[in-house]
Amino acid sequence: MGGTLHGLAIGGLGVGARSVRGLAIGGLGAGARDVRGALVTAGWARLEHGTLRGLSIASFNQLKGAQRGLAIGIVNYAQELHGVQVGLINIARNNSPGTRVLPVVNVHRSE
Repeated sequence: MGGTLHGLAIGGLGVGARSVRGLAIGGLGAGARDVRGALVTAGWARLEHGTLRGLSIASFNQLKGAQRGLAIGIVNYAQELHGVQVGLINIARNNSPGTRVLPVVNVHRSE
């Protein structure tokens, strides 16, 4: 992954860049370190130690960093959630122990 993706990018298998400013759509995967916009894929959306500001839609949203926005998937993981996760299994590492793993919806509001 390198550079900045501005605007719209569509890839048959996957799409990735260090930074996404717009919409990245990948068949099996989409990833970035910093996103201001959206990652959309049928497979795996990955954020690597950065921040997502916007939307991520995937079967598996693996957001190793800060999620500020909405994630929709079968399994959603956020190291630091400041938004909403909607899916079968929702994991927010910064939530209290009783709300770290929840079905259907998980929420964490920034103070």
